[in-house]
Amino acid sequence: MTISPDPIIRDLEIMADTVNYRKWIYDNIRTSLGKRVIELGAGIGNFTQLLTDRDIVVAVDNSRAAVEKMKEKFSACENVIPLEIDIESPQLLELARFDADTIVCINVLEHIADDAKALSDMYTLLKPGNRLILLVPAFQFLFGTIDRIVGHHRRYSKRELSSRLIQAGFSIRGIYFMNCIAVFGWFLNNRVLKRREESPSQVALFDKCIAPWMQGIERVVRPPFGLSLIAIGEKK
Repeated sequence: MTISPDPIIRDLEIMADTVNYRKWIYDNIRTSLGKRVIELGAGIGNFTQLLTDRDIVVAVDNSRAAVEKMKEKFSACENVIPLEIDIESPQLLELARFDADTIVCINVLEHIADDAKALSDMYTLLKPGNRLILLVPAFQFLFGTIDRIVGHHRRYSKRELSSRLIQAGFSIRGIYFMNCIAVFGWFLNNRVLKRREESPSQVALFDKCIAPWMQGIERVVRPPFGLSLIAIGEKK
């Protein structure tokens, strides 16, 4: 595989083979997914692959290179529509024509300077009873070198994310932490060792050996902290 010089796409390429980790995320949100999905910040389609059984998936990203990769990857899937749109632009509201019942944002909101405006626009795109599914990085004290390099503006607390959603008009159907064990590795790599990208070997080891049993544990007991926060918002 050709390695991209773009740090964001490079990070997505490193995460492309994390089959167990993506399944873990999907299993956390699948009961909230509808049949007509807009995925904002779809990147190169890592998570989009798990949504191809939907009636329609509009996979949106602001990177032309990423959208071209998705067009190639999903060329045989007529229900997957990759589009190059900047989430922070007025063009986002044109997605209303797809009549989506679910918006999915996996590790996207932290990249947006005005996240309150973005959430308000997402609210506008949905009809009452429709849902927004968010996964964001948790805890500002974990903000480190990789966060900066891949363009994160912030990490979130549960209170902050809840407040943003409520201010945008959403009612909160669920908000919880995921992946508690990775907090320690992220702190070591990003705050102590100050690495400039995720380690492919560490990511592969985590996906193969740690993610499956951690998913089993967290399915039984919701952790009090985690590397990520998942939130389900519903339009009133």
